[in-house]
Amino acid sequence: MRLLTLLCALAFAFAAPALAQAPKPIDPAALAQAKVFLEKSGSAAVSQQMVSGILAAQKASLERANPGKTAEINEVIGLMQAEFAKEIPAMIDAMAAVYAGHFTKDELAEVTAFYDSPVGRKMVKEMPQIVAETLTVAQTFGQKIAVEVLSKLKPEFEKRKLKTSKT
Repeated sequence: MRLLTLLCALAFAFAAPALAQAPKPIDPAALAQAKVFLEKSGSAAVSQQMVSGILAAQKASLERANPGKTAEINEVIGLMQAEFAKEIPAMIDAMAAVYAGHFTKDELAEVTAFYDSPVGRKMVKEMPQIVAETLTVAQTFGQKIAVEVLSKLKPEFEKRKLKTSKT
């Protein structure tokens, strides 16, 4: 269920901006430069990290539902990984179009130049770990804040006869 929720959220995140406004023409030169930027910035690696997280969650879910079927689960996860891998180039193309819609070719070239610098290369090297750590921080804070907010607003839920869980 978590995988389905995550996939729906990802699909909505990519689809919502497109549904909200008519697409504006994209400069092919800016699009090409955006693809260079995404490659140099390590976005493909971060996308792969995201896929790995989704697959790890799916594997854990399958293992809980199918004890003793590790070999079969690993086979299916391998098939899923191959299917995800096929889709990453299209996702990168879509992301490049977003950047090309916001920046000119020259602006993207300037940003890309940063990733050719020593600190830019370090940023790319460190980014997967930074993303993992910040996701953990965000999740921890999100859970803490949600509990506090629900507790604080409990009278408002009660006033409106709303339940905060299925219990």
